[in-house]
Amino acid sequence: MGRKRYKDQILLQILQLCAEGGGASKTQIVYGAGLNFRTVIPYLELVTRNRLVEIQEGKVPRYKTTAKGKKALGYMRELRNMIPEPQVPAD
Repeated sequence: MGRKRYKDQILLQILQLCAEGGGASKTQIVYGAGLNFRTVIPYLELVTRNRLVEIQEGKVPRYKTTAKGKKALGYMRELRNMIPEPQVPAD
């Protein structure tokens, strides 16, 4: 069993995926962030409600990081670099 990820780590992954190229579909986010279709919904609602990501309508809707989201992504990356992850002893 893998280790539990924190909400900020998941949000960072989602923003990164949505910032790449022309954005990301829900399926790409699910697989890229290691989530499932049920658990990704609250995260997508959170980032769209806070205008960190916008939905580009089309045959397959794509989620794209906004300017505000890119700024937040930069802050999150900076914070991640300042605070290293704790080392978990191997069993």
